[in-house]
Amino acid sequence: MEWLMLNYTLPKEPSRVRVSAWRKLKKSGSLSIGQSMWILPISQESNDIFAEISNEVLQNQGSAYIMKTVFINESNENIIEFFNNARNDEYKELLEKCQDFFAEIEKETKKKNYSFAEIEENEEEYNKMTAWYQKIASRDFFNASLKTKSSRELEKCKQLLDDFANKTYEINIEN
Repeated sequence: MEWLMLNYTLPKEPSRVRVSAWRKLKKSGSLSIGQSMWILPISQESNDIFAEISNEVLQNQGSAYIMKTVFINESNENIIEFFNNARNDEYKELLEKCQDFFAEIEKETKKKNYSFAEIEENEEEYNKMTAWYQKIASRDFFNASLKTKSSRELEKCKQLLDDFANKTYEINIEN
């Protein structure tokens, strides 16, 4: 299996350029395999991402090299596992937010706080989690093991929110 690799160097200052490159690499799902060495599965999209970052590095007095590479001393399965571990770490954080969401709905239900404002607040949180899931899934190149569980938990969040909204409607329509 071939991979795309980006290797770059930047001056220490201004640090915003290094931070910008790092954020773009993380957002793309790139995996750091060494000092300023990042890989992605080979694709046109990966090439475009690395080209954009490379241009930014070059415009800021750095150097950047984009290469096709094959690992000789590391199996592709191990590299894929590294990618999946990185995505699973993100899915774990999302799953924690789902648990927080469950607890919030339970708390408001116990308090009988059936208000439109509460629906809006929880709907906003659900939408944030859904958008976050979509971002993680877009960089989940190898279907990490927690992807399905995360999807199911988000579906549970949606069902709880719908049930809470229906109950709120019933109570408020009667009054």
